[in-house]
Amino acid sequence: MFYRLALTSSLMLASAIALDQAALAQSADVPFNGTVPIQTTFSNSSGGTAQSTGIVGVNGNANRYESITPATVSVQSTTPATITVSPPRLVSGETEDPSGTKHTAFVKFGSTNFRSDVGGGSAPLPAGNTNLEISMLIERPQAFTPGTYIYVVTLTITP
Repeated sequence: MFYRLALTSSLMLASAIALDQAALAQSADVPFNGTVPIQTTFSNSSGGTAQSTGIVGVNGNANRYESITPATVSVQSTTPATITVSPPRLVSGETEDPSGTKHTAFVKFGSTNFRSDVGGGSAPLPAGNTNLEISMLIERPQAFTPGTYIYVVTLTITP
């Protein structure tokens, strides 16, 4: 009986020692990162109109094609951003723009006015709803051939 008592006591003592080891608690921070993009919406866009003006050549045609009615567009931005206007580019027309043609786009909103050929064509855009007016001017070194011309101006918004 003493043998059983010694065996049981030694097993209990061994179990207690095995289970009595100190547990080490540790923690770790797991980082997550990402970017929340600017949410920007263009709406209520209306195209502008343009006509030829400027120096009249020997054939009676002018060398300038400019806005007489600006295009308008509303921009809704969730945060302040930068808006950039590109120079106008010819989409279709009776003749291609010859070398030396100057392309300029103008943007106006609130008290801000900027143009594609000055300062990178960019300006700060406030958060919220902003109504833009876009105009353009094309100056060729020679007169435009009569016909229909379509130019586009690209607006880009970046954080």
